Amino acid sequence: MKKNLKWLSLVMLIVLIISACGGATPTEAPPEEPAETEAPAEPEEPPPAAEGPFRVAVVMPSAINDLAFSQSMFDALTAIESEMGADNFEFDFSEGIFVVDDAAAALRDYASEGYNLVIAHGSQYGGSLQEIAPDFPETSFAWGTTVDTFSDQGINNVYAYEARSEQGGYVNGVVAASLSESDVLGVVGPIETGDAKLYVDGFVAGAQATNPDVDTNVNYIGSFSDVALASAAAETHVQAGADQLTGTAQMVVGAIGVAEENGVAWFGTQANQTSLAPDIVVANQVYDWTVVLDEIINNVKGGKLGGEAYALTFANGGLLMEYNPDYDLPAEVKALADETVQGLIDGSIMVGEAPPPPPAAEAEPVTFGMILVGPKNDRGWSQAHHEGGLFIEENLPDSTMILFESLNPADKPEATLEGVVDDMVANGATLIFTTSDEFEEDTLGVAEKYPDVVFINISGDDALTGEAPSNLGNIMGRMEDLKAIAGCAAALQTDTGKLGYLGPLINFETKRLAASAYLGARYCYENFRGMNPDDLEFTVTWIGFWFNIPGVTLDPTEVTNNFFDSGADVVLSGIDTTEGIDVAGQRAAQGAVVWSVPYDFEGACDNSPDICLGVPYFNWGPAYLDTATKVGNGSWVQSWDWNPPYWDDLTDNTRTAVGWINGPGMPGEGQANLDTFIASLASGDVNVWSGPIFLQDGSEYVAEGSVATDDQIWYLPQLLQGMIGPSE
Repeated sequence: MKKNLKWLSLVMLIVLIISACGGATPTEAPPEEPAETEAPAEPEEPPPAAEGPFRVAVVMPSAINDLAFSQSMFDALTAIESEMGADNFEFDFSEGIFVVDDAAAALRDYASEGYNLVIAHGSQYGGSLQEIAPDFPETSFAWGTTVDTFSDQGINNVYAYEARSEQGGYVNGVVAASLSESDVLGVVGPIETGDAKLYVDGFVAGAQATNPDVDTNVNYIGSFSDVALASAAAETHVQAGADQLTGTAQMVVGAIGVAEENGVAWFGTQANQTSLAPDIVVANQVYDWTVVLDEIINNVKGGKLGGEAYALTFANGGLLMEYNPDYDLPAEVKALADETVQGLIDGSIMVGEAPPPPPAAEAEPVTFGMILVGPKNDRGWSQAHHEGGLFIEENLPDSTMILFESLNPADKPEATLEGVVDDMVANGATLIFTTSDEFEEDTLGVAEKYPDVVFINISGDDALTGEAPSNLGNIMGRMEDLKAIAGCAAALQTDTGKLGYLGPLINFETKRLAASAYLGARYCYENFRGMNPDDLEFTVTWIGFWFNIPGVTLDPTEVTNNFFDSGADVVLSGIDTTEGIDVAGQRAAQGAVVWSVPYDFEGACDNSPDICLGVPYFNWGPAYLDTATKVGNGSWVQSWDWNPPYWDDLTDNTRTAVGWINGPGMPGEGQANLDTFIASLASGDVNVWSGPIFLQDGSEYVAEGSVATDDQIWYLPQLLQGMIGPSE
């Protein structure tokens, strides 16, 4: 075994170690000269294989002692080396390579050095491997965790592997539900993808099957490596009454620490985590990758370079349940766990084999109210909510939407939220969505007036702060991630280095969204354009409301024209309506080189597609359908939901809460860089809210080496240093 790290990897490892000592893992920026990932004009051939041992190289996103994903692979390769002997097998590895471009460079280097098998141990590496593998047709590659071998694209030298981690998740869920006295379980998830999602879904299913009354709260923090966020999520679960916790990925060391401090039981996965907290770890699902690696190695030796997909299961011995001998697990619970494992092996228990049936089949129809601040066809905020209501009607048979449009002082000054709700309740509404921050205070009043009706206020936080009665909840999409993508797109395209941000009114929501766009713009301006981010001019002009009210707000058409007249060549919108892209389209038609990033509605690019760089949009349908279903069958309970994107497919409107549509105006090179940025956000390799971050008044808000907590993002008090525009 050799350790073959490039200088950059070594620097990253040192940073990781330092961050671990500080309790948080910062996001790494790419080096000053990013690694070249473009494929050469002609396929590269590795040097002829010399007689000697079978040589394997692996690139891993975290440390080999992370007691999680990377260690499971390192331990497997070490076991194979021990079994085959150093004369017959050797492996090299690069650890802590969480920047996708750097991983691509390492994979290409290993392939060019003639390794028999090059392993990309991270779902985020797939795009790079798809480009690299065809350049080395005589080298075998393996990619996990996935089932995609790229064979349908004519690439025949890639193996795929995954862990059916929902099986061990199910067993852990059974044990956790059996032990829980509070009937509340907590799950700290990283990003909703790959084996992480499988594990979480399995845990929830096992707990529910064991005790239908148990509440399993799941929190995806949006990162595989952020120890601080994992700790904060675990604290939230403990405060909510959870007495059993679990989680997956290398960031769980933070969550395990919180569990230990509070005497809460912990269930591990990927590797045996008992050594981290021997008093509270109950059981661990352990990955044994030798099961698939042995088959891959034998196939490569036999001349088959790829095209097969493998999975770890209990049945093939790739998944193992290891229990902490020092934890006093009741004999009857251990027996139940063993029976569950056997059921998963013999097929009498099925989990994760197929998606659950749509909830509509089991729910009663509902009559629900939808109160919009603007018109239902504004091609922005209100239209997105209206389409969310239509999604309920399409998927929950016989349900009926009662719609009220344009509840605002300009369009209907005589109307009040209370009066609208009175009429909706009189017409049978048992669920009412109030879809604006403007309605937050009045929603509290009507919720108290009608305790038997469920109210959902969009973008508010009364359920979080405890001010809301039990029949009032909050839903919001985690648009901050998508606004970072919007800012990146703008920075990749600007020629003048001047960006304009069309803001509505000033509150916590609008400040954090504008700041997210700014942080995304800075990151991409520096790391993809090679420019000084301090030279990027980012100006925010607030019009005073969510859309134009003549005589009351600034005219967004005039504001957008002022941006362009002042030298900006990209305008990002943060308002409900389409003036930003409309004006940009008019300017472009007159010969100006300008661009736009609209907002809110997935079809917003259609207004002027040639100059549209993309659109971040809200997709309310899945959350609204879930809420209506639970109201219909009587299972709804109050919650504050800040719903993340579905990173596997940001355009899957059956699953994602917020999405991104690529714009026709983004050129090929810019789109490739934007895709890389999106993949880095999805994998957790990049978090634009990493410190140091300073507020507009110069005070430090997020320290270097730390990442902003959810509270810091949600309650951002000011715009950030470097942003031009007022904060109040």
